[in-house]
Amino acid sequence: MDCSRERMPGLNRFAWWIAVGLVVFLQAPNRAFADDSPNDEALTEGRRLRRTGHYAEAAAIFERLRKAAPVEASLELAELHRETGKREQAIALLESAAEAAPNEARIPARLARLHFESGDYEACRKQLDRALQLDENELLARWLTAELHRVHGRMPQADDGYLHLVRYYNRHQRDVTRPEQLHLVGLAAGEYARWHRNSRQFSFLVNTLYPDALKLDADYWPARLEAALLFLEKYNQSDALKEITAGLAINANAAELHAAKARLALQNYNLDEARKSLDRALEINPRLVVAHQLQADMLLANFQPHEALTVLEAARKLNPRDEETLGRLAASYGAVDGLREDTAGTRMGEVIDEVVARNEHCGVFFAALGATLDRLRKFPFAAKYYRQAYDRMPQLVAVRGQLGMMYMRLGEEAEAAKLLNESFEVDPFNVRVKNTLAVLDVLSKYAVLETEHFVIRFDRGSDEILAQYAARYLEDEVYPEMVARLGYEPRGKSLFEIFAKTRTTSAHSWFSARMVGLPYVGTVGACAGKMVAIASPNDMPSKFNWARVLRHEFVHVVNLQQTDFNIPHWFTEALAVWHEDMPRPPSWLRVLARRAREDSLFTLDNINLGFIRPSSSDDWTLAYCQSELYAEYALHAHGDDALTRLLAAYADNLTTEQAIRRALGVDVEQFEAGYRKYVDKLLADEGVIVAEAPQPVRSLAELEQAIAEKPDDADLAAQLAYAYLQRDDKPTARKWAEKAIEVEPRQQLAAYVMARLLLSIGDAKGALARLEGALDNDQPQSNLLSLLAGLKLRSRDYAAAERLYELGAKKFPEDPQWNKLLAAVYLQSNQQEKLAGALAKLAEVDYDNAILCKKLAQLAAERNDRAATIRWANQTLHIDVMDAEVHALLAKALEAEQQYDRAALEYETATRLDGDQLDWRFAQAQAAHKAGHKDRAIAALKALIAIDPDYAGAQALLENLSP
Repeated sequence: MDCSRERMPGLNRFAWWIAVGLVVFLQAPNRAFADDSPNDEALTEGRRLRRTGHYAEAAAIFERLRKAAPVEASLELAELHRETGKREQAIALLESAAEAAPNEARIPARLARLHFESGDYEACRKQLDRALQLDENELLARWLTAELHRVHGRMPQADDGYLHLVRYYNRHQRDVTRPEQLHLVGLAAGEYARWHRNSRQFSFLVNTLYPDALKLDADYWPARLEAALLFLEKYNQSDALKEITAGLAINANAAELHAAKARLALQNYNLDEARKSLDRALEINPRLVVAHQLQADMLLANFQPHEALTVLEAARKLNPRDEETLGRLAASYGAVDGLREDTAGTRMGEVIDEVVARNEHCGVFFAALGATLDRLRKFPFAAKYYRQAYDRMPQLVAVRGQLGMMYMRLGEEAEAAKLLNESFEVDPFNVRVKNTLAVLDVLSKYAVLETEHFVIRFDRGSDEILAQYAARYLEDEVYPEMVARLGYEPRGKSLFEIFAKTRTTSAHSWFSARMVGLPYVGTVGACAGKMVAIASPNDMPSKFNWARVLRHEFVHVVNLQQTDFNIPHWFTEALAVWHEDMPRPPSWLRVLARRAREDSLFTLDNINLGFIRPSSSDDWTLAYCQSELYAEYALHAHGDDALTRLLAAYADNLTTEQAIRRALGVDVEQFEAGYRKYVDKLLADEGVIVAEAPQPVRSLAELEQAIAEKPDDADLAAQLAYAYLQRDDKPTARKWAEKAIEVEPRQQLAAYVMARLLLSIGDAKGALARLEGALDNDQPQSNLLSLLAGLKLRSRDYAAAERLYELGAKKFPEDPQWNKLLAAVYLQSNQQEKLAGALAKLAEVDYDNAILCKKLAQLAAERNDRAATIRWANQTLHIDVMDAEVHALLAKALEAEQQYDRAALEYETATRLDGDQLDWRFAQAQAAHKAGHKDRAIAALKALIAIDPDYAGAQALLENLSP
């Protein structure tokens, strides 16, 4: 469900009143500028320039008009100063105007707003009293009066104030003649609707009221801003972006619109885009408090609470009473100083006490505090403060959903369901809430499998076998090993949820909605500290190693809890990958080498962004690779207990800089320098040399120009020949290949081109001669080597093909294709032992490849290697648990090893998946009998005889077992 214009429901009675009023109003003449005097024309032009962001030109006009039209010119110029952060100038200008026009209510109302925005509530109240004495219907004064009641915790009075604006509008439509007035009515109507659970008003605001403000003045960009903020509140990002874009098309210098654009970017963790927008907003208005708050959010999203403190303390000076700022500040103090249940005597506690003393109903403050801790992944504490926001200010619609989402992360689904349903009833447009309720509906139909340490929820129809195998794997292998390795046992049972395809929604979409309430998360498994969700591999387009994912995520469960959620993202991923105990994929090394060569590796300052907001798939890969390498380097350089010491430091709430200094005895700069040397040596040892950046591929025109300048350059001639070959211009390709060979007879790329040309006319013998004559065994050219090896394989010269592919694997170790082709040689030449070795090497790094693992299990069974059969069959089932043949293969090997209990179980699973294999049923009965499970053996035999009464030996065994 989204908050789109098309899907928002119709108006209720309250909205109907407003709509009727607007119809009457829009039929009435616009009396704002009835006078056609030159001064009014100049004011209109100045107002247009201000609203379209031409501030200097507008200011010049208003300065000229201050004598002729002192009130209007002063009001406009003061607003211009306010929009550009010149608060003192605005106040001075309005105070001067008040002396000249003491009966103009709009002047003290504007002064009140400036004081409110700076947190000077006493000065604000005095100006409001003055404004309302002059005009009890001054709408800005009415709005600020309601807001002043709210920030002091006088909720009934604030509620009455919002309602007053709505009622005034409904009764006095003809007096509302400016878009600013509609704006104020919209703000009040929105707040009143939130407090009274009247969700349909949001549809009216974005579809009718704010568009009508634009009808009064097409340049009134604040209407676009308010609509955008409403859409952002509901996580309707597409419509929010449309409104922000439209607003910036009116006024590219509107600081608040740039801040809204940053807010949208932050919802997607697009920190670079957020930074650009905030820089622009603060360039325009350095005193825009919301921009400073979002700047802190950006730093907090990158787990930089120390840096955020500097920003927030500066924002506090701009408005020392702003609860949004103070909530962020309290959370950041807690993150830096250490979160604790009792905050007495802490910087965090001092801020909390200050705000509560001023306003017992400071829900906005606690909501901001909770959201900041949520952003920092301090989930239990985030839930605590969301709950305080909920209790202190139940009028806040969004908090119910935020608290419900937090309980979902913590695995407390019953409590989450209650809150999310309440949230949806009062605000059905919040996309995340709606999606999460759909997840809860799916989960309500799932089966539950409970073990000593785990609760597993799954779709019984599609994932029962997977759940059973996952439960055994977690309980018997993962839990004891990881608890021993990490030195910590999680509190209570860990919740694991396996999401299957339901109706038309994919398994991965359900998994994503479970974790974040939105349609896409870039992984297949995720952990929130006390619960884990995965997408079922049975419903994914490509199978994946579900056992590896479960092991990885359980490491997160342990180290998030053991550090009280203080572990940074990079280190929890480092530990999870490290404890997978699997070789590093060659693709990781290729990315690592390229980024090392480009000098664009991550550092500990920015590596978290590779996980939370990768700019490309390379960033994602590199973040995992580098995190594991940081852990590996720490062990290499600082001892076998280095990771344990780091965990203890993070558990004590130290920053990364502090943790490294305490645990490893070096500064971060020293650690980073040693790490970089370690990476370079690793790449060199692996054969992935960190060389100069390769020259970019040249275009045909560039090559022709280069060869014209260097006509005797064999390499250039060969490259040109290859370029023409790719264009299928064979005559020209031949010309340049021959030219290259004339200069350098063994130019390998030219020989490759000539061989391709000879093959195109059926001259395989000539092609072979060309290739063999040019091959340089010390520095082979990959195209030539691959083609030569392929020709040898095609002619069944297996020895030569093997030698050449081995050369390729040696010279190009980062490319897995050479080992794959080597395996093809062994397969075709029936070299089973070598084939098994080659496939094993491939399977070690291609751990999601069930076909490879199954072939290895079959080869092991053929040579009666039971241990290898069991190993590779289990590996296959860790990828594809629904392969009946592999279950039977595993059962046979287990039976030969006299592991009858497990053998019977595997035969039983095989028959569940393929009931037509009667031999498996009989073998199941025999294994169950040997394991001492007579009842299970009898049941299996009866099922077999029901299908085939004459199956050899079945009846006899049944009679032998029956009493």
